[in-house]
Amino acid sequence: MQKLTIIIFLLFVSSTGYAKNKYIVPKTKTPATKQQLITALKNGYVNVFKKKPDINTLAMSLAQVNLENAHGKVIYNHNLGNVGPTYKEKAKYFILGPTKYKAHNTFTEGAIGYWKHLKKVCYKALPYFKKGNAYTASYVLRSCNYYGAPKSKYADVLGKLFPLAKKRILKK
Repeated sequence: MQKLTIIIFLLFVSSTGYAKNKYIVPKTKTPATKQQLITALKNGYVNVFKKKPDINTLAMSLAQVNLENAHGKVIYNHNLGNVGPTYKEKAKYFILGPTKYKAHNTFTEGAIGYWKHLKKVCYKALPYFKKGNAYTASYVLRSCNYYGAPKSKYADVLGKLFPLAKKRILKK
C-alpha cells in the first residue's frame, strides 16, 4: 500500500508541474551581427537541404529573421526566427511572455532549427522565398501559424526588408 501511495504521489507531482522540467532553460540574450546571421542561415540551409541556398531564399530568410529578431539585436538562446517547439516535440526551450521558443547553443543550430521548421511546417512558403515574393511568402507563413501579427502589416514589413537583405547579401 505504501508503494502505491508513493507511486500515486510521484505521478501527481510530475503531472501538476511541480517536477522540474528538464527541457526548460534560462532565457539568455544572444545578439548577432548581420554577417553572423547570413553565415548561419546559409550553413543551416546547406545542413537541412544538402545544397546551397539561392540568393532570394537566403535574402528572404535574412529579411524574416530581421523582422522576427529586430535585425539580430533581440535574439535569445540563438533562436533565429523565434521558432517554437512543435506539439509533443522534446526540445530545450525558454519562455518569453506566454510563449515557448526553442533554445540552441549556436547560431548555426538556430538556423538549422529555422530551416527544419520551415521544411516541416511551412514548406509551402519556400517557393515564394525562392521567387523573392515577400508578400505571398508572408501570407503563406501566416496560414501555417508561423506568426500571429496582422497579415498585411507583417507582409508590408517583410516586403520592405527583403530588398535590403538581398542588397546586403550581394554586397558581401
